[in-house]
Amino acid sequence: MMKPPNFGREHKVGLLRQLTDADWTSLSALHSEIRQIPARTRVIDAGVALHESLLLFDGLMVRHMSDRRGRRQMVAVQVPGDFVDLHSLPLGHLDHSVTTLTEVRVAVFPHDRLRAGLPENAGLSLRLWRLTLIDAAIHRRWTFRLGRLRALAGMADFFCEMDYRMRNCGHGTDDGFHLPLTQSDLAEVCGLSPIHVNRVLRDLREAGLCTFADGRVLIHDREELCRLGEFDPSYLYFEDDLKPGFEEAPAQQLAER
Repeated sequence: MMKPPNFGREHKVGLLRQLTDADWTSLSALHSEIRQIPARTRVIDAGVALHESLLLFDGLMVRHMSDRRGRRQMVAVQVPGDFVDLHSLPLGHLDHSVTTLTEVRVAVFPHDRLRAGLPENAGLSLRLWRLTLIDAAIHRRWTFRLGRLRALAGMADFFCEMDYRMRNCGHGTDDGFHLPLTQSDLAEVCGLSPIHVNRVLRDLREAGLCTFADGRVLIHDREELCRLGEFDPSYLYFEDDLKPGFEEAPAQQLAER
């Protein structure tokens, strides 16, 4: 079967940079198609059997869970270079749903191809396992953020994480990055009410740390934003030297708000 086009090295960004060139070639042979999906489209429903996994090439996707009343909690944001649901390969289904935030392009990996191809390539299997472990580390950080950081510090931590991840996948700049979330979305991320989100964003702007407007985060003082959010990127396990300023002592005055 002829391999579909567009699985180029330009898509080897973010976490995928940890794959060797040989890994990338082997991985490309296991995909079946490149799929384009509109913004705000539910792609995966919790509990539904899955037979393929998706690798995000372009755009942003989110994972979310809902309570019995349908109230949603966002539990992850996926950026280019992320496998959105590789953990569904051994699990068979997910305990959460996945929705596109923007229009996206994804590479589709049928599970039967992965099961046939990965046992023959121990190195690629180990590195893909590593990516799922980093994914779990990000979830732990989100749990810590919701449980232990105050509202202002939690929002700062989230912006720092997204700044770091977006720059690592080539979609961020020294002065900021696009983040097409609404204030209601940010409320889901940080466990706040939309009204509280508005106050927190105002405080970050007035403190000269960052501005969130029109789907973009402008970073004014990255080092101080990192201190406020107690952000240490070591949990992301990137193997490069992209390290924003981080100090052990947080900015206490702001963090107590």
